[in-house]
Amino acid sequence: MPVVVLTRDCPGFAEAARREEELRAVPFLGLEERIAGLPVAPLTLRKIQWLTMTRSPFLASLPPDVLIEKPGIAVDILLFLWICSPQFQPGNEKAKARFYKTHAAVLNMEAAKVCREILDYIDEAFLDAGQDDGDQRSYYSTAASIVGYFHRSYGLQIDVWENHWARRLVRMLTGQPNILDIPLRIAFQLIRVQQRSANPEAQFTNRLSQPKVDDWMKSLNPKTN
Repeated sequence: MPVVVLTRDCPGFAEAARREEELRAVPFLGLEERIAGLPVAPLTLRKIQWLTMTRSPFLASLPPDVLIEKPGIAVDILLFLWICSPQFQPGNEKAKARFYKTHAAVLNMEAAKVCREILDYIDEAFLDAGQDDGDQRSYYSTAASIVGYFHRSYGLQIDVWENHWARRLVRMLTGQPNILDIPLRIAFQLIRVQQRSANPEAQFTNRLSQPKVDDWMKSLNPKTN
């Protein structure tokens, strides 16, 4: 007879599952996120493109102990926090200088800890995203797939005139966002819902709790290791 395995007996599973539920609920509730004590906006495609353009090392899937050895990592940390800040204003050097001056104290914190929080912020945004070989995300293909989905499903567009006052007014009145500004944690969940609706047999992986189960199962069946 097949052996029934209860995941409740798996060490660390309940905690990881609760964390997954929390991460999936937070973006819909509009709760504030923080890195190193500083408020950050939800990670969006627009911010990913800014981080990509500025060659942020935090998109390179490097561990904290490697990142802190990079020359100029302090500058990279402040730039990341500026781009992801709710105060971010592209091209406004005065606002940027004011942000740097006000939040320079973050550089007195342990660099490895700040780097870990930044990487957690990115990983959490991609909790329900697919992965490429070798766990290397392709941010361009990610952007293209999300844009395509929301265009087909909701008629949303990437608006090149987004910063024009008239377009901002239209978006405020209609409540229809630019695709680039949809929080990724919401976008990936909606895409999963659509995939399951189109294919009830579609299989997804819970990236926090499933590894706990996999490791536990291996420990119960050492001969298969």
